[in-house]
This record gives sequence, structure tokens and C-alpha cells, in this order.
Amino acid sequence: MGIIRVSGPQSLEIARRIFQPAHKNCPWETHRLYHGDIISADGKTIFDEALVSFMKRPHSFTGEDVLEINCHGNPLIMKTILEELVALGCRLARPGEFSQRAFFNNRIDLSQAEALASMIAAKSTKACAIGLAQLKGSLTKEIDNLRTLLIDALAIIEATIDFTDDVPASDIPQSPPQIDLAGARLQSLLATYHSAKIYTEGVSVVITGKPNVGKSSLLNALTGRKKAIVTDIPGTTRDLITDMINIKGVPVNLVDTAGIREPKDAIEKEGIALVWENLALADAVIILLDGSKPITSEDKEIFQKNKNGNILVAINKTDLPQAWEAGAIDGLIPKEVKIIHISAKFGTGLEELKSIIVDSRLNENSIDAGSAMITNMRHKIALEKTLENIEAAKNNIITGMSPEFAAFDLREALDKLDEITGRKINDEILDKIFSSFCIGK
Repeated sequence: MGIIRVSGPQSLEIARRIFQPAHKNCPWETHRLYHGDIISADGKTIFDEALVSFMKRPHSFTGEDVLEINCHGNPLIMKTILEELVALGCRLARPGEFSQRAFFNNRIDLSQAEALASMIAAKSTKACAIGLAQLKGSLTKEIDNLRTLLIDALAIIEATIDFTDDVPASDIPQSPPQIDLAGARLQSLLATYHSAKIYTEGVSVVITGKPNVGKSSLLNALTGRKKAIVTDIPGTTRDLITDMINIKGVPVNLVDTAGIREPKDAIEKEGIALVWENLALADAVIILLDGSKPITSEDKEIFQKNKNGNILVAINKTDLPQAWEAGAIDGLIPKEVKIIHISAKFGTGLEELKSIIVDSRLNENSIDAGSAMITNMRHKIALEKTLENIEAAKNNIITGMSPEFAAFDLREALDKLDEITGRKINDEILDKIFSSFCIGK
């Protein structure tokens, strides 16, 4: 099945020219499906059998008249229909143009448009749920609540500027309570960013260790497929091998790396250099050890260079006789680091390892997909600036500054909130946001 959409004031005219209904008298009622053929403008060629609907403005996604053609999904068929539509006066939509038109026609605000893009790109069911809640207006409602608090506080402060003679000083709070309440709600909203971002963007986990400890075997075992080559020859993995799995609703991007040792050639040297780069950027690092062989200087070097990172230690090959006790590495790692015994070959301990990977980055009680939260860096920056303006306004009041200063800060805070929903934002930023959307959205 393929869907082609046309939005604009000539949508109904285009529909009448390209669609031949199965029943001669087509009333073109809004939001009704009609069965028939897609034809050339001259009526001589039938391109496809289809279901067509017309949605009259403003009750459509874009807020404009919309024609929707449900045709067969063969790319050749869809290309032919698109070419005919262009010949009739249509043009191909720019990336994000349908959402942009919906925004300009006040069908959705900017944060809802961005939520739609997030849903399309979601890597987990919870990420979809977060995006859907934002599309339904969860974040918009919270921004509106914050605006109301700031507007009320601004009204109180401006009363001291414009109506000093009419308002007794005793009736004007030193600092309007709405400022403190708005600040507290902003901090709560900002606190959702870390956990929500993990669900939407995932966690980057790098598997590292010396050659032949079982890194590739572990990647294959965690992903459930043969992603990396496994041999007894040291240095088999030269480049980064990546794959994504889902653990407790969290997308986890796994990275298998070259074994860390003194490189034997230029290619291996480059591979090991990539390892160190990725270890520095990882959200979590699995240091893999071979429990069947003694600890070496290479193992110790890996511990030393990762001691300040978010690490967990997996002792592999528990199916073989162990060459050392776990206590042998106590002095090499911080006490709080998790140590788990696994067998990548037989799957022992892998479920526990998966849980530790996610639990080390996420508190399950810290997120409710249906509540207001932020996942977008643009929103986070705007909210942080809003909070700074609120704190500046409060400080100006406490220190006895002229009320004009506090009023200015609160207006700045309102402008920052309006950037999130798009009430106040420049065209350059809008174009940048919508150009990142996929075509057809």
C-alpha cells in the first residue's frame, strides 16, 4: 500500500481531474473514502485502482484542503501518479512541509511538530509513547501552565511600576509566589531530560578488553546473531562493529572493538586508536576479562585508562576452569563497580548483564511516558535559559532593584518559553527544524 497526499486550495480540483469514481455521482463529502481509478488528465489512461479521500479545511492535518490517494505501493505506480500530479500543477513537498503547514495554520505548535518527527525516528516503544504524549500536547500544556504563572507574576510586578499610587505596598508581595512555583516546575521538567533522552536516543555501550577474551562472542550472544567474526586468532576485529538491541524498552547501541594490545601493524594500530576514542564517548563500558587465564598487564592498562568512566566488569569463560579469583582485581577498580561472571559461549549471566547495563544508566521510577517531559536539546536549552531569567528576576526583587529589572527578566523568560512552542521564533530556526524532517511529514 502506498499513500500520496496533496495539500492546498486546489486539492479538490486535482481530485476531480485525476480520479474516476466507481460510481458516477461522487459527492466528495469530507473524510469519506471513495473507490475508483486513478487516471490521466485526458481520461485515456488508467494508472491504478485506488481509494481516495478528501479532507476539507480546517479539519485536516495541515489545516488546508487535503487529497489522499491510497494506491498500490509499487514504486513505478506511485512515480507515475506523482508525475501526473506534477503535470496538473502540483509540486513535490519539501522535507517537513506538511508539518510546517500544520504549524502555520495553528493545527499544532512547534513542540508537537518536533514530537511527530521523534515518533517517526523512535527506536523503542517507550520512545513512541513519549513522542505521542508530546504530540497530544503534554509538553504544550505544561509550557502553558508555566506561562500563566509568569504572566501572573509579571502583572503583579508591573502594578508596582504603573500603579504605585493605587496599590498599597502591603498588598504587593516582596517576591510573587508564582515565581517560586514556576522555578520549581521548571526544575522538575528539566529533570526528565536525562531519562527520557535515554529512551529516545539510547545508550552507547562499548565492549573492550585484550584480544581473545570473547568480545565478539559477547556481541553475537547479546544481539542473537553472528554480527562479528569469532576465531582463536588474536586481533581478528580491526574495525568497530556496531549493533542495536532493546533492553527494558531502552535502545542499547553495542560496539565491539579491537583487542587492546601492542599493535602488530598499521591497521591494528588504527583500530586500537578508534577504541580509545569510543571509550571516551561511551555512556557505559563493559571491560571483558578472560577468567580462564591470568590477569595481564594489558588488562591492568584497560582498567587504569577507564577508572573514571561508567564501567562494569564481565568475567567471561566461566564454563572453563578459572585461573584466578574475582578478588584479584579488587585493587584495580572502584568498590562500586559491578562484577559479573558470564559465559558468552553458553549464555550464562547474559540476562543479568543486560539488566546491569540499563540499570546503571536509568532509574525506572524516574519516567512516566504520559507526563510532560523533554527529549529535545533545543527545549532543554530554552528551559535552562528560562530558569536563569526567573532566578535573575527573583534576585532583583530580593536585592531591592527597581521593579523594571525583574519585569524585563520575566519577559525574557516568557520569550524563551515561546521559542519551544513556536509562538516567538525566527524563520531561520523554523526552516532548520522542519528541513530535518523526512519527506511527506
